[in-house]
Parts: sequence; C-alpha cells; structure tokens
Amino acid sequence: MIDVLIRRPHPKEHDSVLAVVQTVLDEIYGGLWAPPPLPVDEENWHSFWVAVRDAKIIGVVRTSGEWLDDLWVLRESRGYGAGQRLLAKGEAEIIARGYKTLHLRVIQSNAAAIEFYRRHGWRVARAFPHERFPITMLEMFKPIRQDEG
Repeated sequence: MIDVLIRRPHPKEHDSVLAVVQTVLDEIYGGLWAPPPLPVDEENWHSFWVAVRDAKIIGVVRTSGEWLDDLWVLRESRGYGAGQRLLAKGEAEIIARGYKTLHLRVIQSNAAAIEFYRRHGWRVARAFPHERFPITMLEMFKPIRQDEG
C-alpha cells in the first residue's frame, strides 16, 4: 500500500483529472475502434473523487445513481491500493444513496479490470454490444450485504 489521499478535485485540477482519464483511456482502449488520442466527453470533474500521491493525481472514480461510472488509475500507480481505495469510496457513495445493488460496465477484453472487480465481490451479469463502438461490454453487479449498508 502507498500513502494516497482520496478527495474531491480542486477546480484548478480539471486538466490533471482530464490527463489521467485520457492517459488510461488511450492505454486500455486505444486501437480498439480508433487510434489514440480517443475523444473524452467533457465531464463534471467536480463530481469525481481523486487519488492523490505526492501532490499528483494518480487515479479517479465517479459514480451516479447505483452505477460506478468511471475508475481509472495510472499504470505506474496500479497494484499499490489506489484503485482499491477509489473503488471503496465509489461503493460507499452508492451505498449512501440507499442502493442495495451496485452496477458497472467494463469492456470484455479488459481482463485485468474484470479480475480486479471480481476480487472485490463483483459478478458478471451479462455481456452486450457497446452502443457506439464495435466492442463487447460486460455489466457487473455487486449486491450489498445488510451489515455493509
């Protein structure tokens, strides 16, 4: 485990949040349907949680409703607990909204992410075609035990 602070991004950190998302998006998905850089939709960066190490944003998570929408960690920061801490923060945020089942979508070819989620209690619900790109997605879910909520 590394020393990581999980917090909301400051307004001046918009470009840093975008850089993390763009870097990981290009690494994971670049070449699947288009060469990098892949387009990143403009987001409400203030709704993200960020993982910060040594004053640098190394990962981000965002939720909405019962969905874990985004979880990105820079390659060099993986395997040290930042993703686990971001996932826990996202899950807690969803649970605090009163949901008893959490959901996420992940690209089927991203075996490392799927295994990461499985290790943390997530299960595959279904495979389906992406609505815009020629790739297969998995929907995963995690039921929350009564003692967690």
